[in-house]
Amino acid sequence: MWKTFWKQPTRKERSMLTLFKPYGDILAEQRRYGHIVNVVGVNEPEGPARVAEIRKKMKNCDILQADVDIAVNKELIEGADNLRAIVCTSIGTDYVDIPEMTKAGIPVANNPDFCIEAVAEFAMSLMFSIVRRVPKAVNGVADNNWLIRYQSGGIELKGKTLGLVGFGRIGREVARMASGIGMKVIAFDQYINTDLAKSMGVTSVEIEELYAQADVISIHCPLTEETKGMIDKTALERMKNGAYLINVSRGGIIVEEDIMAFIKNGKLAGVALDVLGTEPPAKSHPLIGLADQNVIITPHMAWNTHEADEKAFLHTLEQIKAISEGRVPPSVVNREALSNPRLEGWFQNGEA
Repeated sequence: MWKTFWKQPTRKERSMLTLFKPYGDILAEQRRYGHIVNVVGVNEPEGPARVAEIRKKMKNCDILQADVDIAVNKELIEGADNLRAIVCTSIGTDYVDIPEMTKAGIPVANNPDFCIEAVAEFAMSLMFSIVRRVPKAVNGVADNNWLIRYQSGGIELKGKTLGLVGFGRIGREVARMASGIGMKVIAFDQYINTDLAKSMGVTSVEIEELYAQADVISIHCPLTEETKGMIDKTALERMKNGAYLINVSRGGIIVEEDIMAFIKNGKLAGVALDVLGTEPPAKSHPLIGLADQNVIITPHMAWNTHEADEKAFLHTLEQIKAISEGRVPPSVVNREALSNPRLEGWFQNGEA
């Protein structure tokens, strides 16, 4: 499949295939990156037709700019002999088959820190909203029910315990913010730096302890085989009565169909999800339209601020510029791929 010997093209000959979201176009990418590489877009058919269109356009491309909207796997890259790197616009790379890309000799670079503050602030905003039952209050005012203010109420966060599932950069930023309003913060992470956590006033606990102690649980771990479906019926049963659940990480970590019963019986006092297992969800999704039951569903927007978009653009530009100049991009997540013979002569500062 892969060419061992490959003639390095000139910069003008290189092109970047951009995978778009359904509402996107390539105009912004052309303005931002067109002075470095050619920008190639795809049509927006659905299902297999879209994959076929992407594969067709990608055959002559050197760089694939990827996002969460489509799976980047062996099938997608088959025949893309000129492909030299994948640049992800996101922090997470769960939609990319990293082992397969490594095997194929394709380095994958992510955007590791562009939206840390944005996502952390959004998690806090969701926390404030559900503990004060804001969705129900908003609906009440819309229904001309001013007396809803006596029914909403809620709790104060000062003195409450926040349980973080995941203690990476975003989790740590949430911990810093939550500590600032007087919350006790505990965290579960298999790879937690206990000294760092301790220095931040965060207590490292096992997951069962977190379920039992946390008044609010906020998820900040990546979607992996280990975390997929970890918040299921069993986990929900072990949480405190009246707990609040927030997810701004990835859909698939929570088993969504298991949540409804715990909302109805009051075990969960509120739920706020910015991510779902399938995006966009079907109109019939059982968690949509439950504002009166203190459920918030937002459209995977935690990352989206003007500042984060600017940082994402600058870092993606840096990655693409590096590749176009024959340098290893700065945020490669699978450096093993760089030693593949098919990359020989391509990256001046690489292992190949």
